[in-house]
Amino acid sequence: MIVTDKERSPDGLLNRGADDPPHAHRNDGRRWTGFVAHRWPTALGVAVAALTAYGMDRASEIVSLSPLVILMALVYVGSAALDRRWFAWVVLFAGLPLLSFIPPTSGIDPSVVLLIVAAGFLAVGAARGLLRRPGGLPLQAAGMLVFGAGMLAALYVAPELGAYLVAIGLLGHGAWDAVHYVRNRVVARSYAEFCAVLDLLVGVAVLLVLFVG
Repeated sequence: MIVTDKERSPDGLLNRGADDPPHAHRNDGRRWTGFVAHRWPTALGVAVAALTAYGMDRASEIVSLSPLVILMALVYVGSAALDRRWFAWVVLFAGLPLLSFIPPTSGIDPSVVLLIVAAGFLAVGAARGLLRRPGGLPLQAAGMLVFGAGMLAALYVAPELGAYLVAIGLLGHGAWDAVHYVRNRVVARSYAEFCAVLDLLVGVAVLLVLFVG
């Protein structure tokens, strides 16, 4: 068979474009499906970040994300207190309705409720003797103190300053997630991956709103 110049690509290889066999496209689909199957926490983090950041264009809306940062820190405390890495997902899914269904007119601050729950987890961990384990519950308690204090401050300062505190909290917790993902400790690795993607993307979105808006 004679191959003409039109059939040959610039690098000397045969053009396969439209004449590729159907199984080549099926293989591409399988590779994409395999990627999603293995990186589903990343895909989930991107989706939740998009939903969280959608329509966010004011400092007051950004400040309303402060309980979310506290919840992310609470997840680590709960997993460390029970010494069950998979429990991270349980705390997350139990805490999200709390953020969504407490009406603003109730006078109940979700952040305060989450901090009370964190104190309960610390009491459970202490009763189990886990406060003596370095890098576990004591470290998570310190993280909860730092992130909790920062997010409570964001609620009571000027909205623009509060928005910057939320951005710092999100990016800082994203780094916290990344360290735990690499070390593969405290929480399920799938949760650390999901949370890192969510925190970093929403944190960047917040900064874009503040700098561009």
